[in-house]
Amino acid sequence: MIRKLNILLFVAGFFGSGVLLTAQQNQTQYFMNFPQANLLNPAFRPTSNIYINLPIISNTYISMNNNMLSLSEMFQKVPGSDSIMTIFHPEYDRDEFLNKLGKTGYLSTEINFQMLGFGFCVANDWYIDLSLTERVSASVYVPTDLFTLLLEGNEGFVGSSIDLTDLGFDAIQYLESGIGVSKNITDKLRVGGRMKILFGGGNIELQNDRLEIEVNDDYSHTLNADMSLNISGPFSFYTNEDNLIDSIAVGEDISDIDLAMSFLTGNKNRGMAFDIGAEYKLFDNLSLSASIVDLGFIKWKNQTFNLEANSNFSFDGFDVSNVIDGDETFDEMMENFLDSLKNSFDFTDNSDSYNTALPAKLYLGAMYKPVDFLGLGLLSRTTFYHGHIGQALTLSTNLYAGEVLSTTFSYTMANRSYNNFGAGVAARLGPVQIYSVFDNIPVSWVKFSGSDEGLNVIVPDRLDYFNVRFGINLVFGKVKQKATDKPMLLE
Repeated sequence: MIRKLNILLFVAGFFGSGVLLTAQQNQTQYFMNFPQANLLNPAFRPTSNIYINLPIISNTYISMNNNMLSLSEMFQKVPGSDSIMTIFHPEYDRDEFLNKLGKTGYLSTEINFQMLGFGFCVANDWYIDLSLTERVSASVYVPTDLFTLLLEGNEGFVGSSIDLTDLGFDAIQYLESGIGVSKNITDKLRVGGRMKILFGGGNIELQNDRLEIEVNDDYSHTLNADMSLNISGPFSFYTNEDNLIDSIAVGEDISDIDLAMSFLTGNKNRGMAFDIGAEYKLFDNLSLSASIVDLGFIKWKNQTFNLEANSNFSFDGFDVSNVIDGDETFDEMMENFLDSLKNSFDFTDNSDSYNTALPAKLYLGAMYKPVDFLGLGLLSRTTFYHGHIGQALTLSTNLYAGEVLSTTFSYTMANRSYNNFGAGVAARLGPVQIYSVFDNIPVSWVKFSGSDEGLNVIVPDRLDYFNVRFGINLVFGKVKQKATDKPMLLE
């Protein structure tokens, strides 16, 4: 069965969903004593001889990364009242909201489920791991000028152009099959690498070479666009007599089993990625480490579609005052704009393949251990994706109780936010290791009162940078450390 979706809902959904790619891996787990630390640096060797990850329950990861969502900024109290006003209220301080976005607002999310995982030590030196992971991620970038235009109108842009080339979005879903190997090169240096074969399930990606809005003297708008939208997935496009998109159909009769089998059989969306890392023991109590993760791409061949917009069109523009006055809803205002936008896209009926790069991440770390049970960590992470660079710096205090317990407390600076505190714990009970890691524990909370008496909801004020990883490992044995003392010779 196929259901038809109006093109407006399709475009609006992807512009507004914020389910997109560039999310970050968990910083706090980097120096912890459990197998998942190896995901950030393949040179790290687990301390157990063998570990087994069971489907789903052994490794679940959820992440959100943004500079737009803050309840205290989106909702403010009306002066002299207990009432709450939204960002569209005439007394709302929009300048404060816009200033905190910087040049571009962004939102990204990622969800990973490990289906299978297994690692083992060979000859007390080599370590080999195998994994199968389902990954879904997405991201959206919105220039601040577009928010200004929507919220404050076009008065400040009359006679000029608004550059929206930074506007972009993408979403991707794929299955990752990996094999990793690490080995000591010397007593001080250990290196590791992981090769990953990727099976793409679906993708949508906007390539924005030029997008600008001219605000004319009569307050009308002219949009000039040079964009392309690449899609790989179970879609069908319906066009009118002018070859403009009228509607989109999405297949509904695709079961999870069929989708899983297509990954391993007829799937032509293939790719490859690599992780490489190294750890160097500079002194007995000081080690340095570095890694590059997710350096790779996917080539999309299955059910590909290409939409191109290389034209200009005029429209009446955004008039947020109508929304404020109640004469028009925000959805109606955006629908009028998207109705014009869809007519600028020309549907190209071909099956051209295209490539998408993964968001590569560079980690640089240092660990100082004044005593065996205490480690002080410093970690830098740089993310590279579609010309955007994201930076984060983490300080951590790590406590170790042999192989039984590993805990960490961290502080991270990321996304122009400086109140990100994290914590993690991994506890081993016989062959069972339970762990949970949070990268941002909210320190500020907001209480919302409902219309019903006694109904109060307390929620985090901000989640600029949120990562959580949790699961259960089965671990067996202990890797033997090489003796460092030289034997005494007696004459």
